Amino acid sequence: MEPSDYFPHVDLLLHSMRIDRNRLNSRSKVAIDAQVLRRLIQCAIERLPFSAEFYRETYPDIAAAAAAGQIADLHRHYVDTGYFEGRVGVPPGIDENYYRAAYQDVAEAIAERQVASAADHYMQAGAAEGRVPEQRLAGAVGQWMALLRMPVPGEI
Repeated sequence: MEPSDYFPHVDLLLHSMRIDRNRLNSRSKVAIDAQVLRRLIQCAIERLPFSAEFYRETYPDIAAAAAAGQIADLHRHYVDTGYFEGRVGVPPGIDENYYRAAYQDVAEAIAERQVASAADHYMQAGAAEGRVPEQRLAGAVGQWMALLRMPVPGEI
């Protein structure tokens, strides 16, 4: 087993949050130490697809810091810092036609040249708003939004 493959046993995690396994199936809220939550999120993010080329090209400040030797590993930066700054690690798959049809406000903003494309909107705001980038992801986004108890914007 690699060190990056280690994940604590469920009982260790639950004990740190002062809850038991039965509570995981309830709708109750629990308090969680911010550093525990951050690490849990990082464990998930580490396994997501990542493109160093996209990351460098999309974020000039990251490219400059990497060129100056301030960032040695772009993926590690994304996991430790970039995600928490709202950065994206891979090009989002945006279905331009679907996105414009699903979100009239975006179609109008593109028509009025307030935003260049559906992809630009998604990168700038849509992802953080919980918008669905392409129809095949509607179910997954909807499940997350339900779990987070948030409405899916402009459902069609």
